[in-house]
Amino acid sequence: MIKNLIEKINIARIIVFSTATYALAMFFESGRMIAADQTFKYIPMSVFSLFLLALSLFIIGYWIYFEEKEKNNLGKEFGPYEWIRRKAK
Repeated sequence: MIKNLIEKINIARIIVFSTATYALAMFFESGRMIAADQTFKYIPMSVFSLFLLALSLFIIGYWIYFEEKEKNNLGKEFGPYEWIRRKAK
């Protein structure tokens, strides 16, 4: 059972999920620092963390999209993912 579980673990997915979690925490922390200091010097940190979060969620969505497509369990196609897939081949 444990061997089967270890075979299913994908390190890339763990890294991307951890990055998304960290980016969300960083976004909230930058908001807290902006509110505490009453200054905008933490805006770049906020923008970067929001970008990193969006990118991580986009990648996770890409993986889920094509897993569901392989199972024929997809409601409709999503253009950006299909475009990336065509360019990658």
